[in-house]
Amino acid sequence: MNFIRQTLALTATNLRNIPQRLGNSLVIVIGVAGAVGVFIPILAMSMSFRATVRGDGSDDRAIVLTRRATTESESWLTREEVARIVDFPQVRRDPDNRPVASAELLMVAPVSRKRDHTDVNATLRGVGTQYFALRPELKLQSGRMFVPGKQEVIVGAGALSQFDGLKVGDNLRLQDGDWTVVGTFAGGNGARESEVVADALTVMAAYKANGFQSLTVALRSPAELAAFKSEVGRDSKLLLLAYGEPEYLATASESVNRLLRLVAYTIGSIMALGALFGALNSMYSAVSARRLEMATLRAIGFSPAIVAMAVLSEALVLAFAGAAIGAALAYALFDGAAISTLGGAVFNSQLVYSVSITRELVFEVVALACALGLAGGLLPAMRAARANIAEELHEK
Repeated sequence: MNFIRQTLALTATNLRNIPQRLGNSLVIVIGVAGAVGVFIPILAMSMSFRATVRGDGSDDRAIVLTRRATTESESWLTREEVARIVDFPQVRRDPDNRPVASAELLMVAPVSRKRDHTDVNATLRGVGTQYFALRPELKLQSGRMFVPGKQEVIVGAGALSQFDGLKVGDNLRLQDGDWTVVGTFAGGNGARESEVVADALTVMAAYKANGFQSLTVALRSPAELAAFKSEVGRDSKLLLLAYGEPEYLATASESVNRLLRLVAYTIGSIMALGALFGALNSMYSAVSARRLEMATLRAIGFSPAIVAMAVLSEALVLAFAGAAIGAALAYALFDGAAISTLGGAVFNSQLVYSVSITRELVFEVVALACALGLAGGLLPAMRAARANIAEELHEK
Protein backbone atom coordinates (compact mmCIF):
# COMPACT_ATOMS: atom_id res chain seq x y z
CA MET A 1 0.00 0.00 0.00
CA ASN A 2 2.88 2.36 0.81
CA PHE A 3 4.30 1.77 -2.69
CA ILE A 4 0.95 2.61 -4.28
CA ARG A 5 0.45 5.75 -2.17
CA GLN A 6 3.92 7.03 -2.95
CA THR A 7 3.50 6.34 -6.66
CA LEU A 8 0.16 8.15 -6.76
CA ALA A 9 1.52 11.09 -4.80
CA LEU A 10 4.57 11.46 -7.04
CA THR A 11 2.45 11.04 -10.19
CA ALA A 12 0.03 13.73 -9.00
CA THR A 13 2.95 16.07 -8.38
CA ASN A 14 4.34 15.41 -11.86
CA LEU A 15 0.96 16.06 -13.46
CA ARG A 16 0.51 19.33 -11.57
CA ASN A 17 3.85 20.49 -12.89
CA ILE A 18 2.96 19.77 -16.54
CA PRO A 19 2.24 23.50 -17.26
CA GLN A 20 5.91 24.16 -16.48
CA ARG A 21 6.86 21.65 -19.19
CA LEU A 22 4.07 22.59 -21.55
CA GLY A 23 6.13 22.46 -24.74
CA ASN A 24 7.35 18.89 -24.24
CA SER A 25 3.92 17.78 -23.08
CA LEU A 26 2.18 19.27 -26.11
CA VAL A 27 4.50 17.38 -28.45
CA ILE A 28 3.18 14.10 -27.03
CA VAL A 29 -0.46 15.20 -26.93
CA ILE A 30 -0.47 16.63 -30.47
CA GLY A 31 1.49 13.71 -31.93
CA VAL A 32 -0.85 11.11 -30.47
CA ALA A 33 -3.95 13.19 -31.35
CA GLY A 34 -2.79 13.42 -34.98
CA ALA A 35 -2.10 9.69 -35.22
CA VAL A 36 -5.46 8.75 -33.69
CA GLY A 37 -7.34 11.41 -35.68
CA VAL A 38 -6.04 9.94 -38.96
CA PHE A 39 -6.04 6.25 -38.05
CA ILE A 40 -9.65 6.05 -36.84
CA PRO A 41 -11.30 7.46 -40.01
CA ILE A 42 -9.18 5.32 -42.33
CA LEU A 43 -9.95 2.16 -40.37
CA ALA A 44 -13.62 3.19 -40.22
CA MET A 45 -13.66 3.59 -44.02
CA SER A 46 -12.33 0.05 -44.47
CA MET A 47 -14.83 -1.42 -42.00
CA SER A 48 -17.75 0.55 -43.44
CA PHE A 49 -16.84 -0.46 -47.00
CA ARG A 50 -16.87 -4.13 -46.05
CA ALA A 51 -20.13 -3.78 -44.10
CA THR A 52 -21.80 -2.00 -47.04
CA VAL A 53 -20.79 -4.60 -49.62
CA ARG A 54 -21.80 -7.50 -47.39
CA GLY A 55 -24.99 -5.73 -46.35
CA ASP A 56 -26.69 -6.96 -49.53
CA GLY A 57 -26.18 -10.61 -48.61
CA SER A 58 -29.04 -12.87 -47.57
CA ASP A 59 -28.87 -16.55 -46.60
CA ASP A 60 -31.92 -17.36 -48.71
CA ARG A 61 -30.45 -16.03 -51.96
CA ALA A 62 -27.89 -17.58 -54.30
CA ILE A 63 -25.99 -16.18 -57.26
CA VAL A 64 -24.96 -18.14 -60.35
CA LEU A 65 -21.82 -17.26 -62.33
CA THR A 66 -19.64 -18.76 -65.03
CA ARG A 67 -17.03 -21.16 -63.71
CA ARG A 68 -13.74 -19.45 -62.80
CA ALA A 69 -15.47 -16.05 -62.67
CA THR A 70 -14.77 -14.30 -59.38
CA THR A 71 -17.08 -11.34 -59.98
CA GLU A 72 -20.26 -10.66 -61.92
CA SER A 73 -18.41 -8.58 -64.50
CA GLU A 74 -16.24 -11.59 -65.43
CA SER A 75 -19.22 -13.89 -65.97
CA TRP A 76 -21.54 -14.55 -68.92
CA LEU A 77 -24.79 -16.53 -69.00
CA THR A 78 -26.99 -17.26 -71.99
CA ARG A 79 -30.75 -16.92 -71.98
CA GLU A 80 -31.05 -20.69 -72.27
CA GLU A 81 -28.91 -21.23 -69.18
CA VAL A 82 -30.99 -18.74 -67.21
CA ALA A 83 -34.25 -20.40 -68.30
CA ARG A 84 -32.93 -23.80 -67.28
CA ILE A 85 -31.75 -22.74 -63.80
CA VAL A 86 -34.88 -20.85 -62.74
CA ASP A 87 -36.83 -24.11 -63.16
CA PHE A 88 -34.73 -25.92 -60.53
CA PRO A 89 -36.89 -27.14 -57.64
CA GLN A 90 -34.95 -25.19 -54.98
CA VAL A 91 -35.96 -21.83 -56.48
CA ARG A 92 -38.82 -20.11 -54.67
CA ARG A 93 -41.93 -19.18 -56.64
CA ASP A 94 -44.39 -16.36 -56.11
CA PRO A 95 -48.19 -16.80 -55.78
CA ASP A 96 -48.47 -16.75 -59.59
CA ASN A 97 -45.96 -19.63 -59.80
CA ARG A 98 -43.24 -17.42 -61.31
CA PRO A 99 -39.66 -18.05 -60.20
CA VAL A 100 -38.36 -15.33 -57.88
CA ALA A 101 -35.15 -14.62 -59.75
CA SER A 102 -33.35 -11.84 -61.58
CA ALA A 103 -30.99 -12.32 -64.50
CA GLU A 104 -28.76 -9.26 -64.56
CA LEU A 105 -26.05 -7.51 -66.55
CA LEU A 106 -23.75 -4.68 -65.58
CA MET A 107 -22.64 -1.57 -67.43
CA VAL A 108 -21.39 1.84 -66.30
CA ALA A 109 -23.32 5.09 -66.16
CA PRO A 110 -21.14 8.23 -66.52
CA VAL A 111 -22.04 10.72 -63.80
CA SER A 112 -20.56 13.78 -62.08
CA ARG A 113 -19.65 13.71 -58.39
CA LYS A 114 -21.33 16.48 -56.44
CA ARG A 115 -18.49 17.41 -54.12
CA ASP A 116 -15.90 18.20 -56.80
CA HIS A 117 -17.80 17.80 -60.11
CA THR A 118 -15.33 15.22 -61.36
CA ASP A 119 -16.48 12.65 -63.91
CA VAL A 120 -16.90 9.19 -62.42
CA ASN A 121 -18.86 6.03 -63.17
CA ALA A 122 -21.83 4.61 -61.32
CA THR A 123 -22.91 1.01 -61.78
CA LEU A 124 -25.78 0.55 -64.23
CA ARG A 125 -27.53 -2.71 -63.39
CA GLY A 126 -30.03 -4.28 -65.76
CA VAL A 127 -32.45 -6.40 -63.74
CA GLY A 128 -35.41 -8.69 -64.20
CA THR A 129 -39.03 -7.95 -63.38
CA GLN A 130 -38.76 -9.85 -60.07
CA TYR A 131 -35.91 -7.69 -58.77
CA PHE A 132 -37.86 -6.10 -55.92
CA ALA A 133 -39.61 -9.35 -55.04
CA LEU A 134 -36.15 -10.92 -54.83
CA ARG A 135 -34.91 -8.07 -52.64
CA PRO A 136 -37.80 -7.04 -50.39
CA GLU A 137 -35.46 -4.86 -48.32
CA LEU A 138 -35.38 -2.38 -51.23
CA LYS A 139 -38.32 0.02 -51.33
CA LEU A 140 -39.33 2.66 -53.85
CA GLN A 141 -38.90 6.06 -52.18
CA SER A 142 -40.20 8.43 -54.80
CA GLY A 143 -41.51 8.38 -58.34
CA ARG A 144 -42.40 5.04 -59.90
CA MET A 145 -40.89 1.85 -61.27
CA PHE A 146 -39.35 1.84 -64.73
CA VAL A 147 -41.49 0.39 -67.51
CA PRO A 148 -39.87 -2.64 -69.22
CA GLY A 149 -39.02 -1.80 -72.82
CA LYS A 150 -38.63 1.92 -72.15
CA GLN A 151 -35.36 3.76 -71.59
CA GLU A 152 -36.09 4.52 -67.95
CA VAL A 153 -34.03 4.06 -64.78
CA ILE A 154 -34.50 4.22 -61.03
CA VAL A 155 -31.69 5.44 -58.81
CA GLY A 156 -30.43 4.27 -55.41
CA ALA A 157 -30.47 6.75 -52.53
CA GLY A 158 -26.68 6.58 -52.19
CA ALA A 159 -26.10 7.45 -55.85
CA LEU A 160 -28.66 10.24 -55.62
CA SER A 161 -26.86 11.78 -52.63
CA GLN A 162 -23.41 11.74 -54.24
CA PHE A 163 -23.91 12.33 -57.96
CA ASP A 164 -25.47 15.13 -60.04
CA GLY A 165 -28.27 14.71 -62.54
CA LEU A 166 -30.04 11.76 -60.92
CA LYS A 167 -33.19 13.37 -59.55
CA VAL A 168 -36.60 12.17 -60.73
CA GLY A 169 -37.25 13.77 -64.11
CA ASP A 170 -33.56 14.18 -65.03
CA ASN A 171 -32.16 12.61 -68.17
CA LEU A 172 -29.10 10.40 -67.98
CA ARG A 173 -27.03 10.07 -71.15
CA LEU A 174 -26.40 6.37 -71.73
CA GLN A 175 -26.04 4.11 -74.73
CA ASP A 176 -28.63 4.77 -77.43
CA GLY A 177 -29.69 8.21 -76.13
CA ASP A 178 -31.10 9.76 -72.98
CA TRP A 179 -32.64 7.60 -70.26
CA THR A 180 -35.17 9.21 -67.91
CA VAL A 181 -34.91 8.90 -64.12
CA VAL A 182 -38.42 7.92 -63.01
CA GLY A 183 -37.90 6.87 -59.39
CA THR A 184 -35.55 6.44 -56.44
CA PHE A 185 -35.19 3.52 -54.03
CA ALA A 186 -33.47 2.76 -50.74
CA GLY A 187 -33.13 0.04 -48.14
CA GLY A 188 -30.79 -2.65 -46.93
CA ASN A 189 -27.84 -0.31 -46.25
CA GLY A 190 -25.88 -2.13 -48.92
CA ALA A 191 -24.10 -1.50 -52.19
CA ARG A 192 -27.31 -1.62 -54.23
CA GLU A 193 -28.12 1.94 -53.13
CA SER A 194 -25.06 3.07 -55.12
CA GLU A 195 -26.51 1.81 -58.39
CA VAL A 196 -28.67 2.94 -61.29
CA VAL A 197 -31.19 0.23 -62.15
CA ALA A 198 -33.05 -0.42 -65.42
CA ASP A 199 -34.84 -3.22 -67.21
CA ALA A 200 -32.32 -5.88 -68.25
CA LEU A 201 -33.80 -6.58 -71.68
CA THR A 202 -33.87 -2.87 -72.51
CA VAL A 203 -30.23 -2.51 -71.45
CA MET A 204 -29.31 -5.56 -73.53
CA ALA A 205 -30.97 -4.07 -76.60
CA ALA A 206 -29.30 -0.67 -76.14
CA TYR A 207 -25.83 -2.13 -75.58
CA LYS A 208 -26.18 -4.87 -78.22
CA ALA A 209 -25.66 -7.62 -75.64
CA ASN A 210 -27.02 -11.13 -76.08
CA GLY A 211 -26.78 -12.53 -72.56
CA PHE A 212 -26.54 -11.85 -68.85
CA GLN A 213 -23.65 -11.72 -66.41
CA SER A 214 -25.28 -13.22 -63.34
CA LEU A 215 -28.45 -14.81 -62.09
CA THR A 216 -29.64 -14.31 -58.53
CA VAL A 217 -32.41 -16.55 -57.23
CA ALA A 218 -34.45 -16.69 -54.04
CA LEU A 219 -34.30 -20.14 -52.44
CA ARG A 220 -37.25 -21.81 -50.78
CA SER A 221 -35.15 -21.79 -47.60
CA PRO A 222 -31.47 -21.32 -46.67
CA ALA A 223 -31.27 -25.09 -46.19
CA GLU A 224 -31.78 -25.51 -49.95
CA LEU A 225 -28.46 -23.84 -50.80
CA ALA A 226 -26.35 -26.99 -50.79
CA ALA A 227 -28.82 -28.83 -53.02
CA PHE A 228 -29.04 -25.87 -55.40
CA LYS A 229 -25.26 -25.60 -55.68
CA SER A 230 -25.03 -29.31 -56.33
CA GLU A 231 -27.78 -29.15 -58.97
CA VAL A 232 -26.05 -26.33 -60.84
CA GLY A 233 -22.63 -27.93 -60.59
CA ARG A 234 -23.55 -31.38 -61.82
CA ASP A 235 -25.72 -30.31 -64.76
CA SER A 236 -23.63 -31.36 -67.77
CA LYS A 237 -25.22 -28.69 -69.95
CA LEU A 238 -24.07 -25.91 -67.66
CA LEU A 239 -20.55 -24.61 -67.09
CA LEU A 240 -21.69 -22.60 -64.10
CA LEU A 241 -21.29 -22.47 -60.34
CA ALA A 242 -23.65 -21.23 -57.64
CA TYR A 243 -22.68 -19.41 -54.46
CA GLY A 244 -24.56 -18.31 -51.40
CA GLU A 245 -24.96 -14.55 -51.67
CA PRO A 246 -23.01 -13.74 -48.45
CA GLU A 247 -20.22 -16.08 -49.60
CA TYR A 248 -19.99 -14.42 -52.99
CA LEU A 249 -20.02 -10.86 -51.62
CA ALA A 250 -17.27 -11.64 -49.12
CA THR A 251 -15.06 -12.95 -51.94
CA ALA A 252 -15.89 -10.31 -54.54
CA SER A 253 -15.07 -7.39 -52.23
CA GLU A 254 -11.89 -8.84 -50.79
CA SER A 255 -9.41 -7.21 -53.21
CA VAL A 256 -10.66 -3.65 -52.64
CA ASN A 257 -11.09 -4.28 -48.92
CA ARG A 258 -7.53 -5.61 -48.72
CA LEU A 259 -6.28 -2.43 -50.41
CA LEU A 260 -8.18 -0.24 -47.94
CA ARG A 261 -6.77 -2.20 -45.00
CA LEU A 262 -3.25 -1.92 -46.44
CA VAL A 263 -3.62 1.86 -46.77
CA ALA A 264 -5.08 2.08 -43.26
CA TYR A 265 -2.33 0.12 -41.59
CA THR A 266 0.47 1.68 -43.62
CA ILE A 267 -0.58 5.23 -42.82
CA GLY A 268 -1.48 4.25 -39.27
CA SER A 269 1.91 2.65 -38.72
CA ILE A 270 3.76 5.72 -40.00
CA MET A 271 1.71 8.00 -37.78
CA ALA A 272 2.14 5.65 -34.81
CA LEU A 273 5.92 5.60 -35.21
CA GLY A 274 5.94 9.38 -35.35
CA ALA A 275 3.89 9.57 -32.16
CA LEU A 276 6.13 6.98 -30.48
CA PHE A 277 9.35 8.83 -31.26
CA GLY A 278 7.72 12.11 -30.29
CA ALA A 279 6.76 10.68 -26.92
CA LEU A 280 10.19 9.12 -26.47
CA ASN A 281 12.02 12.34 -27.29
CA SER A 282 9.74 14.49 -25.16
CA MET A 283 9.94 12.23 -22.12
CA TYR A 284 13.71 12.03 -22.44
CA SER A 285 13.85 15.84 -22.53
CA ALA A 286 11.56 16.06 -19.53
CA VAL A 287 13.63 13.58 -17.53
CA SER A 288 16.90 15.33 -18.48
CA ALA A 289 15.53 18.71 -17.42
CA ARG A 290 14.44 17.25 -14.06
CA ARG A 291 17.54 15.26 -13.16
CA LEU A 292 18.07 17.20 -9.95
CA GLU A 293 14.44 16.72 -9.00
CA MET A 294 14.65 12.98 -9.66
CA ALA A 295 17.86 12.65 -7.70
CA THR A 296 16.38 14.57 -4.78
CA LEU A 297 13.34 12.28 -4.75
CA ARG A 298 15.61 9.27 -4.70
CA ALA A 299 17.69 10.82 -1.90
CA ILE A 300 14.68 11.42 0.36
CA GLY A 301 13.51 7.83 0.06
CA PHE A 302 11.51 7.30 -3.13
CA SER A 303 12.53 3.97 -4.66
CA PRO A 304 13.72 3.68 -8.28
CA ALA A 305 10.54 1.74 -9.11
CA ILE A 306 8.32 4.54 -7.79
CA VAL A 307 10.20 7.17 -9.78
CA ALA A 308 9.96 5.03 -12.94
CA MET A 309 6.23 4.41 -12.40
CA ALA A 310 5.62 8.13 -11.99
CA VAL A 311 7.35 8.87 -15.31
CA LEU A 312 5.39 6.11 -17.05
CA SER A 313 2.12 7.35 -15.55
CA GLU A 314 2.80 10.85 -16.85
CA ALA A 315 3.48 9.50 -20.34
CA LEU A 316 0.28 7.44 -20.17
CA VAL A 317 -1.86 10.40 -19.12
CA LEU A 318 -0.46 12.60 -21.90
CA ALA A 319 -1.00 9.84 -24.49
CA PHE A 320 -4.56 9.30 -23.28
CA ALA A 321 -5.28 13.02 -23.48
CA GLY A 322 -3.99 13.11 -27.05
CA ALA A 323 -5.94 9.98 -27.99
CA ALA A 324 -9.15 11.41 -26.53
CA ILE A 325 -8.71 14.63 -28.50
CA GLY A 326 -7.95 12.78 -31.74
CA ALA A 327 -10.90 10.40 -31.28
CA ALA A 328 -13.29 13.27 -30.54
CA LEU A 329 -12.18 15.16 -33.65
CA ALA A 330 -12.43 12.05 -35.83
CA TYR A 331 -15.93 11.31 -34.56
CA ALA A 332 -17.13 14.88 -34.99
CA LEU A 333 -15.75 15.23 -38.52
CA PHE A 334 -16.28 11.80 -40.05
CA ASP A 335 -18.95 9.74 -38.28
CA GLY A 336 -21.94 9.39 -40.58
CA ALA A 337 -20.19 11.10 -43.51
CA ALA A 338 -21.31 9.72 -46.88
CA ILE A 339 -18.46 9.16 -49.33
CA SER A 340 -17.93 7.43 -52.66
CA THR A 341 -14.86 5.43 -53.62
CA LEU A 342 -13.93 2.86 -56.23
CA GLY A 343 -15.40 -0.51 -55.39
CA GLY A 344 -18.70 -0.82 -57.21
CA ALA A 345 -19.90 -3.98 -58.93
CA VAL A 346 -18.22 -2.94 -62.19
CA PHE A 347 -14.54 -2.12 -62.60
CA ASN A 348 -13.93 1.61 -62.14
CA SER A 349 -17.42 2.27 -60.76
CA GLN A 350 -18.18 4.04 -57.50
CA LEU A 351 -19.52 2.58 -54.27
CA VAL A 352 -21.34 4.98 -51.95
CA TYR A 353 -21.27 4.26 -48.24
CA SER A 354 -21.50 6.00 -44.89
CA VAL A 355 -18.48 6.05 -42.55
CA SER A 356 -19.40 4.61 -39.16
CA ILE A 357 -17.06 5.14 -36.20
CA THR A 358 -18.02 2.58 -33.58
CA ARG A 359 -17.28 2.60 -29.87
CA GLU A 360 -15.31 -0.62 -30.26
CA LEU A 361 -13.05 0.95 -32.89
CA VAL A 362 -12.47 4.04 -30.74
CA PHE A 363 -11.67 1.91 -27.70
CA GLU A 364 -9.16 -0.23 -29.61
CA VAL A 365 -7.34 2.74 -31.16
CA VAL A 366 -7.26 4.69 -27.89
CA ALA A 367 -5.86 1.61 -26.13
CA LEU A 368 -3.18 1.34 -28.84
CA ALA A 369 -2.33 5.02 -28.40
CA CYS A 370 -1.96 4.55 -24.66
CA ALA A 371 0.35 1.60 -25.29
CA LEU A 372 2.43 3.86 -27.57
CA GLY A 373 2.61 6.42 -24.78
CA LEU A 374 3.84 3.79 -22.35
CA ALA A 375 6.39 2.55 -24.88
CA GLY A 376 7.61 6.10 -25.40
CA GLY A 377 8.01 6.62 -21.66
CA LEU A 378 9.66 3.29 -20.89
CA LEU A 379 13.30 4.14 -21.67
CA PRO A 380 13.15 7.59 -20.03
CA ALA A 381 11.58 5.95 -16.96
CA MET A 382 14.39 3.40 -16.80
CA ARG A 383 16.94 6.21 -17.12
CA ALA A 384 15.33 8.12 -14.27
CA ALA A 385 15.26 5.02 -12.08
CA ARG A 386 18.90 4.06 -12.77
CA ALA A 387 20.46 7.52 -12.39
CA ASN A 388 23.29 7.77 -9.86
CA ILE A 389 22.06 9.97 -7.02
CA ALA A 390 25.48 11.23 -5.95
CA GLU A 391 26.56 12.12 -9.48
CA GLU A 392 23.34 13.96 -10.29
CA LEU A 393 23.42 15.97 -7.06
CA HIS A 394 27.16 16.69 -7.43
CA GLU A 395 26.68 17.98 -11.01
CA LYS A 396 24.13 20.49 -9.78
